[in-house]
Amino acid sequence: IYIYHLTKKIMKTKYLFTLMLTTLFCLTTLPLDAQSARSVNKGMFKSAASYEVQVLGVGQDGTKVFRIWAYDKTVEAAINKAKRDAVAACLFSGLPGSGHTNQTPAICKLSDEETHEAFFQEFFAYPDRKGNGGAYLRFVNRTTDEPPSGKYRVQMKGGYKIAIDVQVMYNNLRSYMEEKGIVKKLGHGF
Repeated sequence: IYIYHLTKKIMKTKYLFTLMLTTLFCLTTLPLDAQSARSVNKGMFKSAASYEVQVLGVGQDGTKVFRIWAYDKTVEAAINKAKRDAVAACLFSGLPGSGHTNQTPAICKLSDEETHEAFFQEFFAYPDRKGNGGAYLRFVNRTTDEPPSGKYRVQMKGGYKIAIDVQVMYNNLRSYMEEKGIVKKLGHGF
């Protein structure tokens, strides 16, 4: 009987110890996950590798026309992300050159996103159900109203990867950033 009670007590202690270790592990990893999620969100616009851009040519005065790829759960969400990424690419990474165009430099420095974090959070706000979104929407237009199809709409595990052709009002975007004090005017310092 003594061995039975001793075994039962040891089992109960092992269970409590395992439960405490599991709880401790969960509590220590949750803040790390939350922090890394913030870091990923914060770095969303900085990485040039996160944008798949193919320059299609020069648009009307002061505009850039290019194809951009994006991935999200639905086609509509991927289209919204592509528009956002198109403006972010112009702001933070610039556009690559092609056979028809020269490379376009980034409007902002990488440090500007951190320096003006509150501004960019509001600027890049996704559209709500009523269609109201951040100011970035004023600077990007799709060149067609048709949803992406064929090779420009690929269903993948967990969502869709799409490509849309966009026109970004590059000069207007730069002027807006100058007005808001995010970047210095081009002639500043001469």
